[in-house]
Amino acid sequence: MELIRAGINDCEISRRLGIPRATIRDWRRPTYVPRGPAITYEACPRCWFATKPIRFTEDDYAELLAIYLGDGCISDHARTQRLRVHSDTRYPRLNAEIEALLRRCFPSNVVSVVRPSPSAWSGRNDTWIILSVYSAHLGCLFPQHGPGRKHTRPIVLDGWQEKIVHGSPWPFIRGCIRTDGCAFMNRTDVHRSEPYEYLSYEFSNSSRDIIDLFVDACARVAVFTRVNRRSTNSWSVRINRRDSVALMEEHVGLKT
Repeated sequence: MELIRAGINDCEISRRLGIPRATIRDWRRPTYVPRGPAITYEACPRCWFATKPIRFTEDDYAELLAIYLGDGCISDHARTQRLRVHSDTRYPRLNAEIEALLRRCFPSNVVSVVRPSPSAWSGRNDTWIILSVYSAHLGCLFPQHGPGRKHTRPIVLDGWQEKIVHGSPWPFIRGCIRTDGCAFMNRTDVHRSEPYEYLSYEFSNSSRDIIDLFVDACARVAVFTRVNRRSTNSWSVRINRRDSVALMEEHVGLKT
């Protein structure tokens, strides 16, 4: 340590003292000394094992659950898990709000915003981004995680999840629309004597279970829905009644 304070480099100290250079490097910059602010670990609300702080209000959890069911996926790693949300760069405000939601829910975890590698077809990588966060307890928070695509396995909420979604239906609906939904202008035939246009909402998914969760949440807030089957494994939900659209515009808004 005296040689280090004297400004001697690691190689020279290793030659003088016969100590491995890696050992000197560890003494110079100990790996056991935290480099950032100390993190107070707490118990996971589901499995009770130690975890970094997790902060969920019922509204935040309901929205993040819907985002996971829509455009999210959880991948397993050796000692942790990763939640990734694939989003379109055309909606900067939406992406910023999802990023802020992840930071609120996982205040001590790093939230990453990365762009994928360029497409082999178009050469572009500026059309979509990935918002992600690592946590060893994502499977506890989202027990719907499992092997394979979500539409190939049953998606059933646990009792505690049902209680949250039933108590916060609007955040859940908002999360669904922000991922697999859209708002658009529905126009009548221009050849009609009095053509007109009106705002409509649509939510589509390949999982009938997820479709049913969305329809049930809409029913709880008096939003009328119509379910259409687009193909063998694809459904869409239309919302176009004037009073229901007004509620959606007030509580969900548009994708921007």
